Amino acid sequence: MPTQESVLSIVGALNQRYPHACSLSLGRPNPDIYARLDLERYAQVYQAFLRTEKHYDNAKIRENLYTYGPSQGMITAHLAKWLANDEGIHAGEKEILVTNGCQEAYNLVLLHELRQPEDCVLIIEPSYFGFTDCVAVLGKSSVKIAIDDLADPAGGVDFTLLPAVIEQYRRQGKQIKLIYINPDFNNPMTYQLSEAEKGALLAVCAQQGVKIIEDGTYSAFYYDGIPPRAIKTRDNAGQVYYIGSFSKTLCPSLRLGYLVISRHGDATFNHLLHIKDHTSLSSSALNQQIVAGFLIEHQYSLENWIRPIRDEYRARRDAMLQVLEQELDAGLLQWHAPAGGFFVYIRLPQEIDTAHLLDCAEGYQVTFLPVSYAVRDGRQRAHGIRLAFSYYPPAAIAAGTRKFCQFLNEKLLPQQI
Repeated sequence: MPTQESVLSIVGALNQRYPHACSLSLGRPNPDIYARLDLERYAQVYQAFLRTEKHYDNAKIRENLYTYGPSQGMITAHLAKWLANDEGIHAGEKEILVTNGCQEAYNLVLLHELRQPEDCVLIIEPSYFGFTDCVAVLGKSSVKIAIDDLADPAGGVDFTLLPAVIEQYRRQGKQIKLIYINPDFNNPMTYQLSEAEKGALLAVCAQQGVKIIEDGTYSAFYYDGIPPRAIKTRDNAGQVYYIGSFSKTLCPSLRLGYLVISRHGDATFNHLLHIKDHTSLSSSALNQQIVAGFLIEHQYSLENWIRPIRDEYRARRDAMLQVLEQELDAGLLQWHAPAGGFFVYIRLPQEIDTAHLLDCAEGYQVTFLPVSYAVRDGRQRAHGIRLAFSYYPPAAIAAGTRKFCQFLNEKLLPQQI
């Protein structure tokens, strides 16, 4: 299967070769959001905070923003207030690290936890290829289990099956120290774990001595019902590393993420800080001031900012779903309306690969992501497609989805008849 580099290069090359194609392949934020951002104002708000609350003069403010900053980050107190308000996650400012996007947060946890050759992380596949390939690039070990192997009769996830999997690997000399999960609006599978499933996962991992990397990238983008509750909110024993970023809620170029390590203890904090000291050193103070100013401006809650953005994404999701229902045979394919996130997952009766992707781009001017790209275990077969609805307005989403359906009906599904 393609590595992270080749996945991005394939999609990037397709976008360059077919610049007018509708790209349903990558989960890019709605670009209209960027016009609503007032980055200069947010910087001014933060600098006003430094003057009034910290009593900094202009020279001190320049020193704070233009030189090397603390490795932990300089806005953790602001992040702590926001996390408590919006996520229900309570962490002290000394229990949060500012990171260069989610990717650095992954790296810090992997380098901290996987120190011996036998140490490994368990990945439920198909999974976000960005995390899986971080593990490989760092030279760390991973073991995989298919999400279908954890399925219960009702179609949910039965985490009581995990102890047997963990024990099986232990007999092979592998020590599973971590499990990676994107529990809310999973990328690429779109599922959302129920409250009971999240509790079961935490209980099993506590029993087995396995820590959880919880990726909350899409948790703010819920379209039906109430906001999801992070596994981290249940963590009373330092069992969960909670990771998120502002790439989807504000803009990707900020490259600002966070790692919440509440109740993990001073030794963990100090070692993570040591790793960051000797890898990236620090995160951009100029970008941190923008995020902090934004949080101050919005009274430490993203809700009013993100509500209209959610409404727009919901309309885009619905536009895609309406076309799928009109154009595809539900007897041959399976999909459902995702409760949140940026994607729709379609299960196919056969595997789809790069040749199909190229055929669709060439003949129908649409790109998509084969879910096989999100599987690294060669024994598994992923018969599915991930479609992204986040980037284009509803009319363009509908038009692109209709062309995609035409490709399936003309090129792929006839083989099943």
